[in-house]
Amino acid sequence: MTFETHARAQRWLIVAGLFFFLAINFADKALIGLAAEPIMRELNLTHGQFGRIAASFFTLFSISALLVGLLSNRVKTRWLLLAMAVTWSISQVPLLLYAAPATLVLSRVLLGASEGPAFPVAVHALYKWFPDRERAVPSALLTIGASFGAGLIAPLITTVIVAFGWRAAFQLLAVVGLVWSALWLWIGKEGPLGGHDDARAVATQGGAGAIYPERIPLRALLLSRTCIGSDLAGFAAYVILTVATVWLPSYLVRVAGYSLTQVGWIVVLPAFGQMVSSPLLSWWSQRLMARGVSSRHARGTLGAVAVVASGIALVLMPRLGAGPLLIATVTVGFSLASFTFVSGMTLAGEIVPAAQRGGVLGINICIATLGGLVTPAVIGYVIDHAASQAAGFQTGMLLAGAFAIAAGLVAAVLIHPEADRERFAARARHEQREQQAQMASPLVSGER
Repeated sequence: MTFETHARAQRWLIVAGLFFFLAINFADKALIGLAAEPIMRELNLTHGQFGRIAASFFTLFSISALLVGLLSNRVKTRWLLLAMAVTWSISQVPLLLYAAPATLVLSRVLLGASEGPAFPVAVHALYKWFPDRERAVPSALLTIGASFGAGLIAPLITTVIVAFGWRAAFQLLAVVGLVWSALWLWIGKEGPLGGHDDARAVATQGGAGAIYPERIPLRALLLSRTCIGSDLAGFAAYVILTVATVWLPSYLVRVAGYSLTQVGWIVVLPAFGQMVSSPLLSWWSQRLMARGVSSRHARGTLGAVAVVASGIALVLMPRLGAGPLLIATVTVGFSLASFTFVSGMTLAGEIVPAAQRGGVLGINICIATLGGLVTPAVIGYVIDHAASQAAGFQTGMLLAGAFAIAAGLVAAVLIHPEADRERFAARARHEQREQQAQMASPLVSGER
C-alpha cells in the first residue's frame, strides 16, 4: 500500500469515527425524551419540573460550544473529541449511583456542557482531512450520523427501557461512549490540512470584491438584517428540535395513544426525513443560484419557508388522531426546519469577513440554541396548567408551531445578504476615501 493510498484509507476511517461520535452525541440528546414517562413516574415529577430538568441540558451548552470552538484553533481536535466522549460517559454516573431530580440535573448540565461543541469540533476535525472540493460527501455523512443517533437507534433505546428500565438505557450509552473513546484513542489522528489556504480562497470569492472590508464592527454584523433573520429562523428551528427531543415521545403516548415501543419506531421517521430533506434542499438551493436566483431567495427564503412548513405541521398535529396522517405530519414537522441551520451558516459566510467568521458563527449558534433552554420549561408549564394533560400537550404544539410560522415569515422579510454586503462595501469605500483625503491633506498644506 502506497503512502497516498494509506492516507486516503485513514481519512475515511476518521469519517467513520466521527459518524459514530455524532450518532452517540445525538442519541444522548434523544434519550431524555424517550425515557420521559418512566422518569416522571418514578421520581414523581410534574411536567413543569421535568421540563426544567430537560432544559438544564442547555445551561452551559451554548457557551461551551463557543469557547471550545475557539479552543479548537489551539488544541488538537483529536484530544478535544476524546475528552468530550469520556465526559459524556462520566456524566451518566450520578444517575447510576443515585437517581433523584438533583442528580438528573447535574447529569444533564454536565452532558450539555460536553456535547455543545461536538458538532462544530467534529466538522473542524473533518476539514483537516479533506480539501474544500472534496468535503461534500464526508460532510453529508456527518449529518447523517447525527440523524442516525437522534432517531434511527430510538427503537433500540426504547426496547432497553421497556425491558430493563430507563437507567439501563443511560448505562448502555455510557458504555458505548467509553468503547468509542477507546477506539478513537487508537484510530484518531490529526489531519494534515490547515485553515490558511481555505481562508485565502474564501477571501477572494464574489461579493463586493476587493473593496469589501477585512473586518467589520461586531455589533454591525450581529445587527445586520441577514444575521438577525438567520438567528430568528435558527432559534425557531431549535425550538422545534427541542420539542422533538423532549416532548414528542410523551405527546405520542399521552395524546395519540401509542405505546412506547411504537413511539420508538415513529421517531425514526423525522430523523430519516432530515437525512433526505436537508441534502435535497441544499441541492435545490445551489441549483436556484446557478440559474441566477438571488441568494436572498435561494438560501434565505428557502430556509425560512422550511421553518414555516414545520410550524404549520405542528399546528395541524393537535387536530389529527392516531394514524398515517398524524405520522406523516410528525415526519414533516420535525424534519424540514433543520435545513435552516445549513442555510444560516452559508448566509453568514456571505457577509462576514473570513477573519471574523468563526466568532460570528459561534455567537449565532449560541443564540439559536437558547431555544433549547426555554422551550422545555415553557411547554412543561403549559401542560401542568391546562385542563388536562392531553390539552396541555396540544396547546404546547400549537404555541411552538405558531411561533415557528411567525419567526419564519419575519426571517424571510429580513434576510437580504446582497443588501448587507453592499452596505458594508459602501462603508469600506467611504472609509477608504476618508483615509485618502487625510493622507492628501498634509501634502496640500506642505505645497502651500
